Amino acid sequence: MKIAKGRFVIFFIAVIGWIFCLVLPSAAQAPELREQLVYGLNVFNGRGYGGGFTPRTEDTIYLIADKDNAISARITLVYFWPITGKYMAGFQILNEEVEGTLEILKREKVIKTLEKEDNSLYYPEGYYGESALFYKGEEAHAYLEKFMKAIEEYYKQVAEYQQAQTEYQKNFDDFLEEIKKRREAGEEFKKEEIEERMPREPKPPTPPQFYVTPPTKDYVINLPVGRYKIRLRAEDGTIIQGSEKNLVLFTSRRTGGTGYEIIPGNRWTRRESCDDPSWIIYLAGKNTLYFNPFVQDEYNELYYNKLEDPQNSGREEKWRWAHTKSIKDVTLLFEKGEEVLQRIERVPYYVKQLPGAELGYEIVEFNPEDMEMYGRQPTFEGYKLELSSTLQKTNYEINLEKEEGELFPGGKREIRLVRKENAKSLYILSIFPLVVGLVVFIGRRRKLIPKK
Repeated sequence: MKIAKGRFVIFFIAVIGWIFCLVLPSAAQAPELREQLVYGLNVFNGRGYGGGFTPRTEDTIYLIADKDNAISARITLVYFWPITGKYMAGFQILNEEVEGTLEILKREKVIKTLEKEDNSLYYPEGYYGESALFYKGEEAHAYLEKFMKAIEEYYKQVAEYQQAQTEYQKNFDDFLEEIKKRREAGEEFKKEEIEERMPREPKPPTPPQFYVTPPTKDYVINLPVGRYKIRLRAEDGTIIQGSEKNLVLFTSRRTGGTGYEIIPGNRWTRRESCDDPSWIIYLAGKNTLYFNPFVQDEYNELYYNKLEDPQNSGREEKWRWAHTKSIKDVTLLFEKGEEVLQRIERVPYYVKQLPGAELGYEIVEFNPEDMEMYGRQPTFEGYKLELSSTLQKTNYEINLEKEEGELFPGGKREIRLVRKENAKSLYILSIFPLVVGLVVFIGRRRKLIPKK
């Protein structure tokens, strides 16, 4: 068995080596930069706002209807990146704003003209929070002013805290010196007496929990469901070349579903979703999972994928769920049949980086009093479910409970624990597509090489 395993490893390494040798020469070529007019995007995604850009290769922009969406026309350098198979924008090298009036057309008739407006995003739970609110005009400036005042007040409190900390350190040193002298003089103290007279350390101030982006000038589009076209008209009355795009405004088919984001403890950055009640969660061996339930809406797959990134692909005949709001005031139930095995509450967690550790990190409960976490936000929040390797290999369920005995609609999911048997056969299955791909690649390469 050891010999066979060793030969398999050597074969696997040889195949990967051949693939790299064939691919690296083309991957090493520097990308070609081309100057293009692109549309920068800051669009509503059902939960908050996300950015991106539309290169020349994409002729349609997709937006959620009846919501404020900001777009801007810019000249930048665009290049193709083979690793992702997408076009990238070099905004740091060239980011020239294009002036003009944005015209919106329906059935080849101009129905609306837009000038640039000041707009900003307000994050109630901080920049890395789950939601964002869009403000424009005077409101955008008002919220920025509110944020700047909060920051100014925080820095004032920090200065006062630093002064109080200096005074505390001096008083504490004096206190220790006094206790030392009195003990040397033969005086005895009780622990309670020392703790009562000990100087109290000042508490550091809490930074603002919300965040506001500085206002920018963009075209703000808010339209009902439908198909439109957009173009930029310059001051001289001409249409700016490369500015014409199709515009699709869409909405959800269903709302109010319940979905889960699942964070594996052994690879917390690779989050997975379980959005349909019919989906089954398969697990093997010991596992730690963090569940984050969401309210979700269902959108056309192609439209929503293109909303997230105009270069994404999708199927127009398919539908997908999109998380819109966290479900927080519930208890996660881990059940086997009618028996509730665990009741789990939502807890904030912090990911500590650990140099030299096997995983490179440790997930711990967030504690704002911990100096390592002071001034920081939790990395994520969730319901922690720990499954031991000795747990019976059978079917289990998770569910959400609003109050005792009252379940949250759509929160049930099935979990199946399976045995780790015949796992070696998976290696053969996983290497098979690589072998087929290598054969096809070599065959095509030979056809391209001219015969002497």
